[in-house]
Amino acid sequence: MSALDHIATASDATFSGRVMMIMFKVAQNVASEDPATPNHAERIDYASLVIRGEEKPQLVSAHVISSNATIAAAIDSDPAALGSNVPDGDIEFALASIWDARSLAFAAA
Repeated sequence: MSALDHIATASDATFSGRVMMIMFKVAQNVASEDPATPNHAERIDYASLVIRGEEKPQLVSAHVISSNATIAAAIDSDPAALGSNVPDGDIEFALASIWDARSLAFAAA
């Protein structure tokens, strides 16, 4: 694992653009979720922030990479691909997995 390869991928405009598009998909799913979902109010607030375009895709890309061993391994296996070898489904899974953490962090700010 090279943090430099992960930084290069998170900073890549194409990879962070993919993350941004999938962030909108996850935000829409959250906006439509059952209000009884744990942390729903915070999740909705964060989804609203994302939908308004107030989140930083490169920062979220770094969080996606650092929090998901499968994505990190794909990047490590071919650093020159800059994440083009990471399936969209893996990015979506990672975003859904970190949504509560990001929501609660923004709520605490």
